[in-house]
Order: sequence, then C-alpha cells, then structure tokens
Amino acid sequence: MDNTDHSEQNNFSPLTVQEVDVDFLPIVYEIIRSVERDFHDNSAKVRESQDCSLKVLELQRKFDVARSQIKRLPGIEYNKQDQLKQFEILSTQLRLKRELLQRYRNMCSFETSFK
Repeated sequence: MDNTDHSEQNNFSPLTVQEVDVDFLPIVYEIIRSVERDFHDNSAKVRESQDCSLKVLELQRKFDVARSQIKRLPGIEYNKQDQLKQFEILSTQLRLKRELLQRYRNMCSFETSFK
C-alpha cells in the first residue's frame, strides 16, 4: 500500500473530536511576533517577510487539514434541527431504559435453594 492509498483511506475513516488538530495559536503567535519586529536592515526585513509568508502558508495548510478532519467527524452531516431531534430520541430512550431498570430493581427477587 503506498502513501496515497493510506491518506485516502484516512479521509474516509471517522475521527473523534480529540483527534482533530486545531492547534493554530503557536503559528498565529509566530506570525504576529514576526510582523511586530522592527528591522533597520533591509535584508533582514526581506528575510523576515519571507519567513512570515511561509508561516502564513503553514497556517493555511493547518486550516485545510482541520477542515478535512472536521468533515470526517460523525454526525457533522446533520443540521441543528436533525441533531436536536436525534438528541430528543436518544434522551427518550435513555429515560425509558432507566425506568425499566428501576422497575426490575423493585421486583421481588426469587430465591432458589438447592438442598
């Protein structure tokens, strides 16, 4: 299996929220820090400008990766109304199952003794 097959396979496998990479702040901080610097030397300004451009491209790539990962989250295809309806259905199921468990707990237990 080559690398492209592996990445295509990963594009279809579902992710959890914890697996989505949304750690953008370090890159944003580096971009802001590089923009705030005041260089007196023109060559340093050009070099820093190029570094800043590379960091912006890196941030753009991280955004693209995060977008593709978010699309793989389960349930993302549902709108808010569908999610609320599903939540209501699951809440009702949970309530009914709890009531059923409570009913079974309160039933008389049958004792059997083998002598």
